[in-house]
Amino acid sequence: CSTFKVPLSLMAFDQGILKDENTTYKWDGVDRGRPEVNRDTSAADWIKYSVVWYSQRITPQLGPEKIKDYLARLDYGNQNISGGLTNFWLGSSLKISADEQLRFWERFWRGQLPVSQRAADVTRKITYQETSPAGMKLSGKTGSHIYGQEELGWFVGHLEGPKGEYLVVANYSGPALSVPNHFPGTTARGICVDILRELELY
Repeated sequence: CSTFKVPLSLMAFDQGILKDENTTYKWDGVDRGRPEVNRDTSAADWIKYSVVWYSQRITPQLGPEKIKDYLARLDYGNQNISGGLTNFWLGSSLKISADEQLRFWERFWRGQLPVSQRAADVTRKITYQETSPAGMKLSGKTGSHIYGQEELGWFVGHLEGPKGEYLVVANYSGPALSVPNHFPGTTARGICVDILRELELY
């Protein structure tokens, strides 16, 4: 699940691999078809644009043992990294349910995860997305996978403002669309925001 970038951010800041939201990795020059990822990338833009190659720089620095230990302590999904150190979260061995996402995000926003306060604070900061016209602050992370003819999208997030505080989890699946730069996670986010508007929470 590519929403794994959130626990990965917690791990990287906790270990000091990333110093702050401006920690930048140099682009390797490989054209991945998206201008926003074909460039040197900061930690903030890594989360904002879901830059896979940035994640793939971090996981080898952590190593499999540390990652497995963190996944166990964070209680994140099935904790299975057998799909490979730079791929296990990309529609591979790491799986997580909507209920597990909800429990993880609840602990994340309540400051109950076994990472440093700074790691949690900076990760929360870089998951910020926008503030609605009603003053509701939305933070979150999309996730996108294509499985043959099917696509799967996630949006997991936190909403807070004058109308209260909420956790949101949306999971979308449907026929894969052969549209350039189409991401199912963006569809899931759109569905989630539409529901929040219908509920007059946005």
